[in-house]
Amino acid sequence: MSRAEDYELRSVGLEEVEAFLLAAMEAFQAEPHQEDVALFRRFIEPERTLAGYLDGAIVATSALLSLRLAVPGAVIPIAGVSVVGVQPVHRRRGLLDRMMRGHLNAIRERGDEAVSALWASEAGIYRRWGFGSATRIAELTVRSAEARLWAGAPDGRPRAGTPQDLLADMRAAYELILPTRPGLLARGDPAWQERISDFEHDREGAGRLRALVADGPDGPAGYALFAVRKRDSESRPDDVVELRELMAATPDATAVLWEHLLRLALTRTVQWHVAAEDDPLVHMLTDARAVASRVSDALYIRLVDVPRALAARTYSAPVDVVLAVDDPVCPWNTGRWRLAGDPTGATCERTEAAADLELTATELGAAFLGGTTLTVLAAAGRVRERTLGALIAAARAFKAAREPWCPEEF
Repeated sequence: MSRAEDYELRSVGLEEVEAFLLAAMEAFQAEPHQEDVALFRRFIEPERTLAGYLDGAIVATSALLSLRLAVPGAVIPIAGVSVVGVQPVHRRRGLLDRMMRGHLNAIRERGDEAVSALWASEAGIYRRWGFGSATRIAELTVRSAEARLWAGAPDGRPRAGTPQDLLADMRAAYELILPTRPGLLARGDPAWQERISDFEHDREGAGRLRALVADGPDGPAGYALFAVRKRDSESRPDDVVELRELMAATPDATAVLWEHLLRLALTRTVQWHVAAEDDPLVHMLTDARAVASRVSDALYIRLVDVPRALAARTYSAPVDVVLAVDDPVCPWNTGRWRLAGDPTGATCERTEAAADLELTATELGAAFLGGTTLTVLAAAGRVRERTLGALIAAARAFKAAREPWCPEEF
């Protein structure tokens, strides 16, 4: 049996990237497809990987991706943790802990990012390294026949085409939306190619990926990506619209896109697995019960540099609070920090003043994007108020105008 000290941990070389990705897929018993490997190679920075080796073979994988994330008032660089996996026969050797701690230390040493983020394959894993549940997604099932817009059918109609043909217009609409919604990721060419990818092995019986663009007075104002799954029920058409993404900068664009999707011939249902928790559709319909929703956790946030991270965003109300932070994984964050901010900006500095609130780095990560509230965390016993009124004031300041939403896994 191999011992913990038998495993070497290091970054992969450029010539090892494909083997690294195949090892990551093997850790999750996923079938490798060259299209997926070729696409994801574009995201991998070999110098920001950590792999576990035994006898020269890669048996554990992890990587940091250089991303940009919308937070209240800004779009900031972050380190996205991805392709984390340990092959089953090599688990319980401390490899995951070594990789996670290695990445957090590397982020701090590099100094480019104050925040890290990830999607968790299992919800109970990453809290031990200070990642807090910061966003949620809603799985929507819409019964098309019952879903009527209360304002009636909009005047406009979307333009339809292939995702590649409409890509420039979709990118333009997304750039309008990005700074208005915490949790969205800035998208370069590789991210957009992943977003419109349409590999046969990913379709699971659905048809080809299609695109819609809704125009506003000044150009593209929204878009949708979807496919249609053909099926019959009791000898009647019962097709399902599989919605991959719907983004809209205005209520008019939202209405135009939804009206089109709900009225497609032979379709009876629209399914969207990664909608925003506060998606407005339910408030647009005459019958709110035409929409069924199931909410689950999504993006997890970790503040690697607490003062830099808290000073990088704005706050919805004036706040002046001393936070006593406990962070055993990143001990440089432990201590008391005075956060002073408002809608125009913020500062965060170490202080000897008495604490108003006590919490760990995990709670700060959960609250950072303005979704998970400090009051909810306090009710769960995870934030302690030491100065009367500080909790409500800080919770109000941290809260964002919209629920944070990250619709793309990485």
